[in-house]
Amino acid sequence: MKKLSQLSSRELNAVEMVLNGIEGAILIDENGIIKIFTDHYEYESGMVKTEVLNKKIDEVFPTTRMLEVLNTGKPITADVWELNNKVRIVSRIPIICEGEVIGALGISIFRYLNEARGFATRTQKMFSELKYYKEEIKRIYEARYSLEAVIGKSKEILEAKELVGTIAPTNNPVLIYGETGTGKELFAHAIHQESARREGPFVRVNCAGIPDNLIESELFGYEEGAFTGARKGGKPGKFELAHHGSIFLDEISELSWAAQAKLLRALQENEIERVGSTSLTSVDTRVISATNVPLNKLVAEGKFRKDLFFRLNTFTITLPPLREHFSDLPLLCQHFIDNYNRENGTRVEGINDEALQLLTTYHWPGNIRELNIVIERACIDARKGILTVNNLLRFSRWNRSGQNAIAEGQNTFDLKEARKMAEKAVIIRALQASSNNRGKAAKLMGISRSALYNKMMELGID
Repeated sequence: MKKLSQLSSRELNAVEMVLNGIEGAILIDENGIIKIFTDHYEYESGMVKTEVLNKKIDEVFPTTRMLEVLNTGKPITADVWELNNKVRIVSRIPIICEGEVIGALGISIFRYLNEARGFATRTQKMFSELKYYKEEIKRIYEARYSLEAVIGKSKEILEAKELVGTIAPTNNPVLIYGETGTGKELFAHAIHQESARREGPFVRVNCAGIPDNLIESELFGYEEGAFTGARKGGKPGKFELAHHGSIFLDEISELSWAAQAKLLRALQENEIERVGSTSLTSVDTRVISATNVPLNKLVAEGKFRKDLFFRLNTFTITLPPLREHFSDLPLLCQHFIDNYNRENGTRVEGINDEALQLLTTYHWPGNIRELNIVIERACIDARKGILTVNNLLRFSRWNRSGQNAIAEGQNTFDLKEARKMAEKAVIIRALQASSNNRGKAAKLMGISRSALYNKMMELGID
């Protein structure tokens, strides 16, 4: 084994060429003799290199700690060292070969203390910003509702809440079925909040709101250059964003066949493949899905994969339509009244029995979401006091169009015809409520704009 003291001048010059690329460096051999004193230190110290080389380090720098490193074999990092009345930040590391300390190297990290302070300030700012963005991401991707947010004491709602308490602690997929506006997303939030994943992200995906050609990149992400317009560096998909948390796939029946195949693999293997990638990424994500169309019906029609259906259908929660738990109307109405008061400064106290009775005569195709809209409009009309039938009727046209359509529908035994009349009434009301803005009307009904256009053509609505 060759020691530093045995290195030739040629070998030392080669090492010095490397060390000159550092801000400042001093190399001593196993005897504490200075073997390399870089140009930078020569300039900073005002010493002549030829007068320093081959002298004991403590003779040149009496306060040095290099000998301490040489004797203990342990580094001293980020230490303060004063040279010519200027404070520097230096590190001293032992050079060990075959278990023996054969020298030590002292290198300057920052020339002056203010540089170190500047670096520390920039680093602290970077970590503060990183912490802020992490908290923002967590805020964006977090569940907003707990099981307590589910309003209702009817047998149907209590059974659904009890089922959530049973299945939430597991990691199995959950399929939530219910008509539009029954609270599927609220229950999805509650499942996440009641699970061990509650501290993880909750990522919502509206499968119907993403074009078919983008659904795979949204769910599974993409690599740089995967397609025209792909972001530099690529982009993580919703499954990666939901890692260690839950992903809520709303209107899952709208997924394309290709996306269904990839989703099946994600469920089976806990792996996803970004668009444009040849490698797999492991993900730990619980899948909660929702649909207002029975998936078993779509399976029978060949529109949904049977194997995926069985994977998603490990646990199923079926939410009742509002017309099947009218006993919850008083609680729901009061809840919506309180929310409106809090957000708008109104002083509505409640709703009278006559008005509640009127609400039970309606079919409520939009369910709880539609009820919320009706109560909000009544609160706008009343501003204070108790809501009455007049408040319900003045701003809401559901009674003039929808109510009549439902009544007409009740005079026929043709189920398809009755359903068409009810759907037509709901669309007309939504268009009236949104001043004929079809995008807003679709949002009110919880469907995509394209679905609204198709339904309007089917029902002959101009």
